[in-house]
Amino acid sequence: MLDAFVERMAATPFVDGSSDCALTVADWVMVATGCPDPAADLRGRYTTALGRERLLKRRFGLHAVMAGCAIKAGLRPTTNPVRGDVGTIRHGRQALAAICLGERWAVKSSRGIDALNPDEIIFAWRVPHG
Repeated sequence: MLDAFVERMAATPFVDGSSDCALTVADWVMVATGCPDPAADLRGRYTTALGRERLLKRRFGLHAVMAGCAIKAGLRPTTNPVRGDVGTIRHGRQALAAICLGERWAVKSSRGIDALNPDEIIFAWRVPHG
């Protein structure tokens, strides 16, 4: 299931407000768990990088947004993320929403996806999936 999702993620263009890093993570959570959209209140609220940054600032940053979505989806924190789990990672100076692929993390990007070795796993949540 995760491999098929990552293939679709790679083929989908990056679009602020509909298929960016955080909303793609929310899409995975819906596919994996069958829960309602934990990011419904974010979709379509911004259409540019500036709009995204303004929204994140109003909502106290990416980690706070991710934590709120995780709560809505009923996800539990984990200190040992495994393939299919989601989290907030740091890569260079950027905080990013990502899906654990094992050693690497998938992040929605303008290239489709980037599989990154994060400098830090800021926080992770367990995603039950088949």
